[in-house]
Amino acid sequence: MIKTKDFIIRTIEYNDIEYIHSLNNSDFRGEYQEFQFESKKSLLKQFEADGLCSDLFQMLIIEKDNQIIGLVYISFVRLGLANIGLVICENQRSKNLGTQITSTIIDYLFNNYNLKRIQADTDINNIAAQKVLEKADFKKEGIMKSYRYHHGRYNDSVLYAITR
Repeated sequence: MIKTKDFIIRTIEYNDIEYIHSLNNSDFRGEYQEFQFESKKSLLKQFEADGLCSDLFQMLIIEKDNQIIGLVYISFVRLGLANIGLVICENQRSKNLGTQITSTIIDYLFNNYNLKRIQADTDINNIAAQKVLEKADFKKEGIMKSYRYHHGRYNDSVLYAITR
């Protein structure tokens, strides 16, 4: 568990599964998110296998005032490299939380894992996410053409990274 004065980032518990599955909608994911679960059954199966917290992938809950306000995704790609993703509930956006959470995750990962590089990508039109990454000291590395698939089409994505 990561605890700050403004939020908590924690592992998923069994009682969270129903709520997490309910977030599999465009209202929560927003205009730019591509991640979605196949079904509640597959989510539960993955949770039962590894608690959604393995050496390859971690899904963590963000809580504020005892309410779930978002999810963090961490994929350990290979030795020294992790990808991160963040989704925050719409009513919690534009409160500087994205930058605080991203910075907290960076510190957590660099302090607890043998990582040289953390990267993130976002839809080329998601200016708010790009600002969050830049405020958290990520550097823009380039454009990945037709990289993200969401809302029925392929979109370009901006790749960001931060190194130890």
